[in-house]
Amino acid sequence: MRQTIAVAMIAALVALAGCGGDDSGGSGGGDDGGTVKLKVGTLPISNAAPLFLGAKQGFFKDEQLEIEPVIAQTGNDVITAMISGDTQFGFVGYVPAISARSQNVPVKVVANSDNGAATVKDEWTKIVVNKDSPIKDVKDLAGKTIAANSLKGVGEVVIKASLDKQGVDPDSIELLEVPFPDMPAALERDRVDAAWVPEPFLTQVLGTGARSVDAPLVTLGKNYVNGGYVTSDKYLGENQDVVERFAKAMNRSSDYASEHPEEVRAILGEYTQIPPAVAKKILLPSWPSEIDTAQIEELAGYAKQYGVIKEEPSSEDLIWEGAGATGG
Repeated sequence: MRQTIAVAMIAALVALAGCGGDDSGGSGGGDDGGTVKLKVGTLPISNAAPLFLGAKQGFFKDEQLEIEPVIAQTGNDVITAMISGDTQFGFVGYVPAISARSQNVPVKVVANSDNGAATVKDEWTKIVVNKDSPIKDVKDLAGKTIAANSLKGVGEVVIKASLDKQGVDPDSIELLEVPFPDMPAALERDRVDAAWVPEPFLTQVLGTGARSVDAPLVTLGKNYVNGGYVTSDKYLGENQDVVERFAKAMNRSSDYASEHPEEVRAILGEYTQIPPAVAKKILLPSWPSEIDTAQIEELAGYAKQYGVIKEEPSSEDLIWEGAGATGG
């Protein structure tokens, strides 16, 4: 419900943004031929590391771009700020992007961000249970209560799709909205039977003896899509050259992060509250620069199947044609 209300509020901003004057102030435009200052909405999680690492390596400077990350707490906050013109780009999960586009909020994916792992061992987000839980495997999740950070979001879609794929009725479970930092306590106090937990909380929970019973993203596919960078249709239409340069720098940043995981771990403390000792242990996402269109279309199908959206947006509406998409 929270995401549905938030997207409706974003949609209301669309009309206001369309009525406003052209924002040709101090940042965001690409007409003067000099360095363009960009504000990029992002989240304080390890998945966003390539943006910060790429800025540090000078990849955006090479494209005459100056990046100012704007830290938000949810993907909906990121989209709201972008549509209102406070930022020019944003890092969000593909499910919020799909949900926004399905409700005619004009967002466009311009670069990939992060994906799941290729194997369960390396996966950074899993469904876990307490060490003394009677739940032994994914089949035992039928009829249970599972914590997710938000309803109608990435968690709800991938949890239900993974269970469905493994023969567990997704309608039998109850999802309880619990912020990620509160999930360890929710498990310990038996508020929930299981929890969908990402890093760095996954390492924390498993350190107490908790057990993993499913890795939804891996169940759905190898290196399954999770999030990307978006801009507004309006900004893309007025600043295509800037978007092309941003996407080029972002893709270069993702490739660099993939090849230098220790540098990723070192930079986490600069924009997250992950302690250095934990940063050394956590499992990192994969950061392919290609956008897997087939997986995104499948994800949109799951979102419709489980009632998160009413209609699936087309790939052409959702993904910018210059984004380097692949057929999977």
